[in-house]
Amino acid sequence: MLLIIPRKYEFETTLTPKRVARKLDGELTEFRPTLNILATGKFMRSHKFESLYYGRREGDKFLVCYHKFKKRDGGETGFFGTYEKSQHGTLIKGKFRKPIVTYIFGIIWTLLTLLSGLVCLSLGQQYGAIACGVLFLLGVFFLFWDSKIKFLYGFLDGFPRYEENDENNE
Repeated sequence: MLLIIPRKYEFETTLTPKRVARKLDGELTEFRPTLNILATGKFMRSHKFESLYYGRREGDKFLVCYHKFKKRDGGETGFFGTYEKSQHGTLIKGKFRKPIVTYIFGIIWTLLTLLSGLVCLSLGQQYGAIACGVLFLLGVFFLFWDSKIKFLYGFLDGFPRYEENDENNE
């Protein structure tokens, strides 16, 4: 599915905020993404032969991403979330979205291919304009295609949910 607009997601868990932090620290491989592409590439190469959830937690904010076995997937969708104490445990809320760098690269790609297509049209090169249009569509498709969101939902489903029916049954 294409993920261009960030998608909000929130749920309540029965865990305390301290236990949520402990679960995140225990299940995530620590990685602090930066704008340095080489550092991201080095992290992906070091975990090339394993599938894992990686990210970071700072205070009550956290990031969860998924790395798939034998893939080079540094700019994929992540869950950027926060957690806070609630009446029945902890409220976790956040957004599924791509890193900002991916959106910036997508805008630059769009502008360059559209500009190239317009230049080709103005020079009378219809085949060049069609090629630029195809490159534009392929670039947008590959930049915003997302196959990792189901794994992120799976990670978040690992938290025990608070159900209002649990309280009514007792």
